[in-house]
Amino acid sequence: MQIVKESWKRLWNAEEIRILVLASLGFQFGLVFFSPLRKRTSQRLLILLIWLFYLVADYVAVLALGNLLKRQNETADINHSRPSNDLMAFWAPFLLLHLGGPDTITSYSIEDNELWWRHFLGLAVQVGVAFLVLLELAAVPRLRVPAALIFIAGLVKYSERTWSLRSASMDQLRDSMVRKPDPGPDYAEFMETYVWRREAGQSAYTKRKNEPPPTAIISTSTSTSTDTGTSNSNPDGTPPGNKIYDKHLILKAYKLYKQFKPVVVDLMLSFQERQDSQKYFWESNVSQAFKVVEIELSFLYDIFHTKRILIWSLRGCLWRLISLGMISFAFLLFLMSDKRGYTKPDIIISYVLLGSALFMELVSLLLIMISDWMIVALKKHSQEKLADVITKAMSCFFPKGKRRWSNSMLQFSLLTYSREDKKTIFNQILGMIKKVKEMWDNFWFTFSVRVPPKLEELFFEELKTKSMNARNTSDFKELRDCKGEKVLELEKYDHLRWSIDKEFDESILLWHIATDLCFHTDTDSPPYQNIETGHDRNDKNSNPYSEISLVMSNYLLYLLIMQPSMMPAGIGKIRFQDTCDEAKNFFRREERGLTKAQARESLMDVETEVDPAEVKGDRSKSVLFDACRLAKELNLLAEDERWQVISKVWVEMLGYAAISCKTYFHAKQLSMGGEFLTHIWLLMAHMGIGEQYRIEAGHAVAKLAFNN
Repeated sequence: MQIVKESWKRLWNAEEIRILVLASLGFQFGLVFFSPLRKRTSQRLLILLIWLFYLVADYVAVLALGNLLKRQNETADINHSRPSNDLMAFWAPFLLLHLGGPDTITSYSIEDNELWWRHFLGLAVQVGVAFLVLLELAAVPRLRVPAALIFIAGLVKYSERTWSLRSASMDQLRDSMVRKPDPGPDYAEFMETYVWRREAGQSAYTKRKNEPPPTAIISTSTSTSTDTGTSNSNPDGTPPGNKIYDKHLILKAYKLYKQFKPVVVDLMLSFQERQDSQKYFWESNVSQAFKVVEIELSFLYDIFHTKRILIWSLRGCLWRLISLGMISFAFLLFLMSDKRGYTKPDIIISYVLLGSALFMELVSLLLIMISDWMIVALKKHSQEKLADVITKAMSCFFPKGKRRWSNSMLQFSLLTYSREDKKTIFNQILGMIKKVKEMWDNFWFTFSVRVPPKLEELFFEELKTKSMNARNTSDFKELRDCKGEKVLELEKYDHLRWSIDKEFDESILLWHIATDLCFHTDTDSPPYQNIETGHDRNDKNSNPYSEISLVMSNYLLYLLIMQPSMMPAGIGKIRFQDTCDEAKNFFRREERGLTKAQARESLMDVETEVDPAEVKGDRSKSVLFDACRLAKELNLLAEDERWQVISKVWVEMLGYAAISCKTYFHAKQLSMGGEFLTHIWLLMAHMGIGEQYRIEAGHAVAKLAFNN
């Protein structure tokens, strides 16, 4: 055993630097290929893999640089330089390239941007270490120039990453978007004139005229919009955007992104922004609206997590060409240099590092060329024909459209969890560590479905109708605050208000269980089978709103339990646990080989004439049988009425949750595939139903008038 240990130790000491350098290169390839996927996938294993690559890549590169410096110090007393050490010193600037990272990922999460000072310190230290290592090559003509070229490229690339982190930090973003101070008209000067006129014996009074109110434009927009929300052209005069990869949608999304970017850092908007976006979205169809929102959020993701601020432009493309030329020249110099005295493995590793650096620069250049940012840049420089060529090429490469987010909604069912979470030995072991059990439940009991087109249509039409009918600030505030009661009021279902006039998390649990019970007692067909294919349900007895209601129900419960930071504060986790325990006790007593539908029917058979709170008291926060009462009341309605009411209540609840979530947590989800809730939040802001509109009338123009 001791012999094996000593042999492994000798092997590591001899090959340590080579292993670390190649490992660093491997992690870079992992980031290059996988990091572009994270904004359009919600697969937890892939996100975890990217997280590991992101963290370990820096550690390995730093460790390799430190070992190179250590190797140099150990051989400093030797009178003659060993060629193998010279070639290893040549690898140091490549590690700076690795620390600079791919252009497609600078930070894993938003919190990383706030640590830009730490990265700046790392930049200073690691550049210093690499420079000390390269001093060994000052007397080696055959490696001196190529090493200097790679060092410059690595220094710039590492600096780009640090600057991008700084620029994407919340404080810097806010400072870059704060508008100039606006003191308004000079009040003191106006009052001096007013008092002087009055003391002179003139009877003066003021005439006030505000900037045009929002209704002036809203009424015009309302009259020109159609009932269905479709038109022959976009509001900006462009074609309706039937193409999957549409240049006009990208340009419109960029314009809106520039106007609404202050929302991300909690800055205010004016009624002009509200008017512009409302007019566009009122005259758009549902596919255009959600596609524009998707592209906008993709722009935001690039700002937070890539080097877009520095290089995803014509200037950035030029620098990438220069960097590519420097690395190519270094490759040619090394190719033509004398390699006598170098070992074959070290020569191969050097070629691999040079070739990989060239490949990564070519990939970066290609990604810049085919990005949405390049289309915007070409438009700014009046190169629309070249922009058209890129969009047509993208239509060929992405025939089904370029995905910019996961387009999925994670699902979690309380009743399914309560039935299937058995008291097994495995679960008891997991339960010893609460966090591990929660992670297992998140992995085993959640699944994703793609966003149903009918859900987008339903939500868009509801938002559009309500925002077009709003006329003042109080109307928009009422739309933000409603979480189901407005639907019940309009549809004359006041007897169901008791289920809404509660804390938001309690209402979610009540309507989630009631929706589940109504769905499984209405049909025997398995859920989600047609959502995945995008077709309508084939059951003649099923309602088109039933399945999307179940999707919204399970999605909001997932957010409440698995993403509580995105929901309003409350005791939702406690209510969920108490309700689950009561459901488990019931199923354990009643269930003997029952199917899912039969188990739910047994719940509906429980008599609930007496209020459960009178029997159980207030200590337990379970809402299981209150939800059964709600399900029974809903089942008294006709099927079409029932599912229309349920779906519209869930639409209002989703809207309330989206508005109530802090913008920081919306932005945070962009790096994990995105959330449908975030798309709803931005769409509501575009429709004027946002809390950011704090300028309602603009400047007042006051003039003095005199009585004759």
